[in-house]
Amino acid sequence: MMTTTLIAAAQLESSPSAEENLAKARSAIALAAQRGARLVILPEIFMAYLSHEEFTAPHARRVAQSLDGPFVTGLREAARTAQVWVVAGMIEVAGGTEEKTYNTTVVIDGQGELLRAYHKTHMFDAYGYRESDVFVSGDQLFEPLATPFGRMGLFVCYELRFPEVARYQAARGVDFFVVPSGWVNGHLKEVHWRHLVVARAIENTAYVFTCDQAGHQFLGRSLHVDPLGVVLAEGSEGEQLVFGEFDPQRLEQARIKVPALQHRRPDLYR
Repeated sequence: MMTTTLIAAAQLESSPSAEENLAKARSAIALAAQRGARLVILPEIFMAYLSHEEFTAPHARRVAQSLDGPFVTGLREAARTAQVWVVAGMIEVAGGTEEKTYNTTVVIDGQGELLRAYHKTHMFDAYGYRESDVFVSGDQLFEPLATPFGRMGLFVCYELRFPEVARYQAARGVDFFVVPSGWVNGHLKEVHWRHLVVARAIENTAYVFTCDQAGHQFLGRSLHVDPLGVVLAEGSEGEQLVFGEFDPQRLEQARIKVPALQHRRPDLYR
């Protein structure tokens, strides 16, 4: 019999201190695990908050860390101790003489192994922000990853606005997507957030589990949506754990009812 999996979004407010944020992440991971979660999602670039004034390449480089630095190392320890998978956003040092950094999302398994480090590919150059002035764009979309609870896809925040990012992964077999985010408040932004998350779930008949930052200029309102577009859970604007259940039987039934992925005509899209 197929079993369900509890997934938690740790919708937290980030501070400029990576050490403080790691402590907050450790507590959230432990609490989520105690409540039965097997995967915990933290927000985009949660490692260190960049204010609007500090949203510059030099400042990001000053606070950036490597993948073997204290933030990721601490997350790996927390994941291993709690025996849960962890997905979290950080600011990663870029190689060579590059002045910019990477907007990176790490995927850590329940044994504390770092399995993936995804570099965000689509930069948020909108609503008065110029993310491309701060971060180096990644050049490869996330390849779906087998987990003990299903095949996972992943993309980050602004990439919600590009349906081909999710569809690339869905065509390679995805049961659920995780979406770490730092969705900034703005005109109609809450409407866009909700509709885009639901749309990505419906069009790919896949679960979507998001985790948005709280506090500062961020929206919060983390959403978990099932493959037929039903909102399973929604956060408020503040800090909290938001739980949603991944149900493989519901996924199977949804794909029998709406076999849209099988009906695709990729020969027409070239």
